[in-house]
Amino acid sequence: MTARDAMEFINEQDEATLQRFVERLEFRGKDPTFVGYREAYVDKMALDRTADVLELGCGTGVVTRALAGREGFEGRVIGIEQSPVLVEVARRVAAEEGVGDRIEFRVGDIHALDVPDASVDAVVAHTTMSHVTDPRTVLNEATRVLRVGGTFAAFDGDYASWTFGYGDHDIATKMEDAIRTAVVSKPRVMRDMPRLLSDAGLRLVDVDANVYADVGQSAFFLSAAESYAPLVARSELMPADVVDAWLTDLRQASADGMFFAACNYYAYIATRE
Repeated sequence: MTARDAMEFINEQDEATLQRFVERLEFRGKDPTFVGYREAYVDKMALDRTADVLELGCGTGVVTRALAGREGFEGRVIGIEQSPVLVEVARRVAAEEGVGDRIEFRVGDIHALDVPDASVDAVVAHTTMSHVTDPRTVLNEATRVLRVGGTFAAFDGDYASWTFGYGDHDIATKMEDAIRTAVVSKPRVMRDMPRLLSDAGLRLVDVDANVYADVGQSAFFLSAAESYAPLVARSELMPADVVDAWLTDLRQASADGMFFAACNYYAYIATRE
């Protein structure tokens, strides 16, 4: 099987993989640290209460729902996602949480948005840029649909920095590379973002930099390992027995309070002038 970013090619995934992705996206959306990162950059966007907001690659709608549900917000939120399965989940959960009437979810390609020029006040790409086929095209589209003075926000992991503690350092390095291959096509994109934003006609105005260090007893990155390790084995990036041993070791390390994993995360805020 060809190894490539399963999120980028999500419409090729089987039901079990899609369910793991749904669970992982919703888990991240409730993680206090991840929520804190999101709320910090959204606060910096200073959205008008009647703003028109577009989220690119909205997944199950975690961020779209959070935007629509912000206190005092009365604007419109559109979430665009390439997976019909994730859009169906997004619509259902938004309705369950009472914000479905304030959100429009669409199936679409964020490289070619079916959105008029200069028609939205803000665009958000939350954990999206590391999975797109062509970041430049996506950013050009974001600029096109933004009104003059509009705000663009990109939040994502610098997955080239993503690491797990494991006794065999050679296997650790190979597993980290394998996971990146299986689920992230652009692991260094956040390092390129200042130049990419400028090239797209966006002016960088602020940046948040965070290190998510999951040490001791893990929830956040152990969940990620459990979600993505099966893709490593399925794609034959690493032997299945090695993947199983790695995952078993991580689970035991967490149970024993000796777990370690970390990744850098960045949020960029830019404006269209």
